[in-house]
Amino acid sequence: MKVTKLEVIGVLFAKLKPSKDQIFADVGCGSGSVAEFFAPFVKKVYAVDLDEKVLEEAKKRLSGLNCEVICMDGLDFLSKYDYDLVFFGGTKRLEEMLEIACKKAKKIAVNAARIEVALNALGKIKSLGWNCEMIALNVWRSYELVGGTAFKPLNPVFMVVACSTE
Repeated sequence: MKVTKLEVIGVLFAKLKPSKDQIFADVGCGSGSVAEFFAPFVKKVYAVDLDEKVLEEAKKRLSGLNCEVICMDGLDFLSKYDYDLVFFGGTKRLEEMLEIACKKAKKIAVNAARIEVALNALGKIKSLGWNCEMIALNVWRSYELVGGTAFKPLNPVFMVVACSTE
């Protein structure tokens, strides 16, 4: 299972700037690493995913935190629950979910491994009248090589971050 890199979560956190009175939704939460990071800084976290297997890991990771783990379709969740900040870690039916999230959230972020997905998200969010930007994140980690230090690149992440104009 892919886990969001801590370095990427750091940039996400800096861009969303959560506060203690906000509710954070991690849609497509996978293992729950993003939800876990945000939990101490917000009023409540929803960790939402359709995959019951990955949610088992998320439940363990998020146990004892101000997190509610929900096995539900993202569209259903976004329609039925309240939230201030939304992070999309999964991209299935993303444009439909953005349509709903942009009516309720204050800030939204999308991580995508493929530039086409990020561009579609950027276009959709802009078409809904939101301010947004896209960031390409490239993380390199060091390793020892013949007594010295070399770096190995990890896969890049394209992050779309948006805030309501209201």
